[in-house]
Amino acid sequence: MRKIVLVFLIFLFFGVPVGAWAQANDIGFTGGGYFAVSSPLSLGAAWALEGSFAHSIVSTPVVSLSAELPIAGSFTSSIPTLSGTALARSYTSLFITPGVRVRLAPAFFISPYLAAGLGYGRFNRQLFSGVTSVNNTFALDIGGGLDVKILPHVSLRGELRDFNSGGVEFQSLAFGRQNNLFATVGLAVRF
Repeated sequence: MRKIVLVFLIFLFFGVPVGAWAQANDIGFTGGGYFAVSSPLSLGAAWALEGSFAHSIVSTPVVSLSAELPIAGSFTSSIPTLSGTALARSYTSLFITPGVRVRLAPAFFISPYLAAGLGYGRFNRQLFSGVTSVNNTFALDIGGGLDVKILPHVSLRGELRDFNSGGVEFQSLAFGRQNNLFATVGLAVRF
């Protein structure tokens, strides 16, 4: 009986942590579209990129909780914006919102997740006069996605994330803030 308990304790203290740490990190890189959904002047969209790093805090076969750092940005948008009393020709955006990710069925080949965070938003506007106007703002994000394993440590990732922020000056009437929707697809690697 002592040998069984000893083997169990060795497995518990040495076997489980090795397996748990083997895939505790996740790096994702996705690309797609950016949409300013609460803008009454929204006439188009822009290309967008997002990179994220997540580290697992707690993981079970049913659910896992990770700390994550997403960094998302849009390329030049042709959506006209107001900058004070001047009309801006275009703008770019950047969001950095550390937060948490809750993943369902992390060991299964299809794994959905929800994410939320708080952080920083930045808008660079190019005015018709040629001057650049910069706005820094508080941002929060909420989103979700789906990972489909295509290799043992590589997944195809689809994600929809809304960065709620101020800063472009055509915010929604209800909250004085703007919803910046990123719809992206790409790859995620676990290590």
